[in-house]
Amino acid sequence: MKPMKKLILKTALITFGVALILVISVFGIVSLSAPYAMMKFTASLGLETISGDYAYQEYERSGSVECLARSFLVAAENGKYSVAEERFEKLQKDGERFEQYCAEVTVPSDWDGEKLPAYSYRDYVMGRAACVKFALGREDAVSFAVAETAAEFPEGNPVGALTAAAAAQNDRQVCNALLSALEGAGGGFEHNEYYEKIVTILEGVQ
Repeated sequence: MKPMKKLILKTALITFGVALILVISVFGIVSLSAPYAMMKFTASLGLETISGDYAYQEYERSGSVECLARSFLVAAENGKYSVAEERFEKLQKDGERFEQYCAEVTVPSDWDGEKLPAYSYRDYVMGRAACVKFALGREDAVSFAVAETAAEFPEGNPVGALTAAAAAQNDRQVCNALLSALEGAGGGFEHNEYYEKIVTILEGVQ
């Protein structure tokens, strides 16, 4: 190789190396100083798990309940159940602000690029929490779901979410416990169409 070509190649490699270092440096600086922006950016790339971790970093930086809730949901929906449980415990400790945030979220709506189900956002979060407890084998999954379900038994409530998860796993023990809890409620829940549907599913796993 001629000296001139070697010089051109060497210069190109050095330029590329410097550019790469700058990109990595900028990425690192943004990651540390603006986790919310990185949360949005990684979510737009379909990197949900990483986006959830950035959401949690933003919560630690600013105390944002919205970001804490998002980080919990992402972890729950991506099978990071232990992480999800830890984050949900923080949501529970911040109960007043969490309840206020839930009241402000309108569903159905486009929440941070994700289409929420057409029912209560709080029920959605509590339903995911019940499913996390179930996935971890927690004994309080059933009692939690029942306690967090309103007497009106609205569609998409925590009992319904846990029923879907337990039925999918053909878990007779949990389904029996749910059925017993509903029957033991002594008429505490409204026996509407959704209630009857859930009971039918639970009975079908017996």
